[in-house]
Amino acid sequence: MIRSIRNSFLGGVAKPRRVFWCTTIAFFVAVSTSLQSQVSARPTSFLASKVDLSIRESFDSNVYLQDKDPSLPGAFPAQRDSWVTTLIPRLSIGYGDAESQINGFYAPEISFYHSARSEDNIAHKLGLTLTLQRERMSFEQANSFVWIDGSKSGPIFAPPQDIPAVGGIPLRDRRDAIVYRGSIKVGWELGNFLIRPVGAAYIHDFKTHQKLPSVTQPLIYVNYNDRRDVNFGFDLGYRAMETTRLLIGYRFGVQDQFRGVSVFDPTRFADSPYDSYYHRFLVGMEGSPVPWLKVNFLFGPEIRDWRRDTPVGFDRGELLYWLDCSATLQFSAADTLTLVARRFEQPAFTSQSVYEDITYSINLKHRFNPELAATIGFQVYVGDWQAPVNREDWIYTPSLRISWQYDKNWLIEASYCYDWVDNKVPTSTAPSADGREYTRHIVTLTIKYSF
Repeated sequence: MIRSIRNSFLGGVAKPRRVFWCTTIAFFVAVSTSLQSQVSARPTSFLASKVDLSIRESFDSNVYLQDKDPSLPGAFPAQRDSWVTTLIPRLSIGYGDAESQINGFYAPEISFYHSARSEDNIAHKLGLTLTLQRERMSFEQANSFVWIDGSKSGPIFAPPQDIPAVGGIPLRDRRDAIVYRGSIKVGWELGNFLIRPVGAAYIHDFKTHQKLPSVTQPLIYVNYNDRRDVNFGFDLGYRAMETTRLLIGYRFGVQDQFRGVSVFDPTRFADSPYDSYYHRFLVGMEGSPVPWLKVNFLFGPEIRDWRRDTPVGFDRGELLYWLDCSATLQFSAADTLTLVARRFEQPAFTSQSVYEDITYSINLKHRFNPELAATIGFQVYVGDWQAPVNREDWIYTPSLRISWQYDKNWLIEASYCYDWVDNKVPTSTAPSADGREYTRHIVTLTIKYSF
């Protein structure tokens, strides 16, 4: 299964996209490495490392996210359950001092699906973060790389099945791909005011095979479309309270969706018509207005400029709203409530289309003692597509996690979650809509040893 990372990164990628990949990623990494000398020059710098090994055993009641039996052979079966064994070694390294730090880690997740071998994969996860603090100046640059060494074939379904809700993200994240996320923030405090240039990048490059419907019909073969989102801008802040800032901000960004089955002519592959530029205007707040509350909130409208002709029925002028909000309420030393709300538009990954990615979650954590804690949570995850695509998927997920820190070396966690999907599109307008719905139970036991 393990293939050359060089071939996985470069093979089959058109030259202009290779240039963009290399340029974007090299920029973020170069910014980090160019500042290492500022850290190493300090006599009080320290070097710390940590090695962990986790073994995670899970029971997944619906590996392929299907509740309906396929009508044809060759499709993924409904409600296929499997035990899943995952090994996670992790190496973390940190270097710096109280003002400047470089932190990195490498943590491959090696997963074996004992009753669904097509889902076996190795997710190589790497992270690199640089932080600097100089009196009233701060700098943070973070990088996350994931190389998924998994199947190169997309999932296969058959009526009355359909592609699972929101494209079947668990299935997607077991298949061959490279994912990069990076961000950069530079802040200057001028009295009560803050000036903070920011930037962010997300690149998702799938390595799975693409097939035309004419080749796979009557089976439904899931093609994955590469996508990216790069933006930059600034935040302006004012310290309204000692520990709280009010913010206004702006982002200019570009989103791209690459080659896939053409939305205009399904007998051929073509670049997507849903590439766009966007202008995002934001207001928000960050900090702790009262001792028991921490808030990070940004919200605002988004104006888009679509770069190509779009399908009939698509509203090019629709005003969308972007939201990124989190709040932590500390009721007592033992009880913490966390609220999260996010909403943003992005290109889909299984078809030429765009959708709003919406998440609402609530988690309550109670610490019984320094060693034992429990967290109960509930999440609503929504994929709401823009017309002319007729899809609206809601995934409801209650969850429970219990964590026991036996001693400084051993950590034991047990968790349970349940996915229930409700498709809001009536079958009268989309006959296969019910095929997107599924239910799924996951029970997990994790044992972690820190060396």
